[in-house]
Amino acid sequence: MKNRVHRVFGLMVCLFLLISCNQNRIQDSVDCVHETTLALNTNHPKGADLSAIVDKYIAKGLPGINVLISDDQGIWMTSKGMADIEAQIPMELCHINKLGSVTKMMIGALVWQLIEEGALAINDPINQYIPEVAEKLANGDEITLAMLINHTSGVYDIATDLNYNLAVVNDFSRSWTSDQIIAFVDGKPATHFPGDSLRYSNTNTMLTSLIIEAATGEKHGDLLQSKIFDKLGMENTYYYDYSDDFPSNRLAQGYLDFYNDGSGIQNISQLNPGSGNGYTGVYSTVEDLYLFMNALLREESLVNSNFLLDIGNSYRISENGTWASSIGGIHDEYLLLLPEGVNAYGHAGGDIGYSANLSYLPHNNTIFAGTYNYGTNLPTELGEVLHDMRDEIYLLLAE
Repeated sequence: MKNRVHRVFGLMVCLFLLISCNQNRIQDSVDCVHETTLALNTNHPKGADLSAIVDKYIAKGLPGINVLISDDQGIWMTSKGMADIEAQIPMELCHINKLGSVTKMMIGALVWQLIEEGALAINDPINQYIPEVAEKLANGDEITLAMLINHTSGVYDIATDLNYNLAVVNDFSRSWTSDQIIAFVDGKPATHFPGDSLRYSNTNTMLTSLIIEAATGEKHGDLLQSKIFDKLGMENTYYYDYSDDFPSNRLAQGYLDFYNDGSGIQNISQLNPGSGNGYTGVYSTVEDLYLFMNALLREESLVNSNFLLDIGNSYRISENGTWASSIGGIHDEYLLLLPEGVNAYGHAGGDIGYSANLSYLPHNNTIFAGTYNYGTNLPTELGEVLHDMRDEIYLLLAE
């Protein structure tokens, strides 16, 4: 079903691109100059190898790549490719990229901050906070907040819904509200009984954002801003829902090969698959991502360290064995790729025209942040190339 949705969705977007967009929320990218207060090691021992990997995959057709590594040898960053192919703007470290599902890890951190404040409890049933929504979900009275965060709820994934995807295409830059999205989830069958299995669902994090708002009386985007972005000095990070123009002209354009024939890639920056509803919507730089991960898992200053122990003890491995999920929105990724004893804690992100990685590898104290202005939400050959690049980078990081 999911592949069928992707094929139909891709064809519809291709047709739509041949017509026009009804509004342009994303403006052309501009040149920018990166400035940093971080102490960099330009001679980092892995810098040359990372640079060679990035160059290799730019040559294979990926538009633009920003990467950062931080370990006991210091911090190293590089930027390659194009931020805006049409305007011929080179990608720079100051360019902002969409993070896709890395957003979910930030929502998870926010939840645990609110747990510490007493506003939430991880094992509370969701109908305690959002009863009118829970009653629309299969098994809604059996689902807990923890099950949403670790993807064991069994809630139908909105990203697989054909009618929703067609509605997105028919109103290209629409700012979707949670109520509008939930209408497509209402009445859909569960994928499994709550708690019985692990199955990734974007809807889980949208519901989590609604619970945050119900418990606090504040918008979850405002809380992300005040409790995470502002607190950590993430000055180039935005939570964006397409309700207005993007607030910076330093955003890189997002691309995808919709025809999937190698003939070229299309600029898909204007398409909004539901940004600003918890499961996607954060835009950032690799430097700001470093600030987040450094505080979350290295310094353990963003979320109470005792809670991090609870999160660390909650990992559940997926059926295919490639990743594990936790009650903190933090994944353990690349399980079949990395050597035994090496863990990459964090979250990958894939959106229509953008992708990202943010990980902490505790065995060698490595933080990795990568942003790429090519999408992986729909299957393409160039998307597989991007996956190959990620594998090479993580094997290097594991050394």
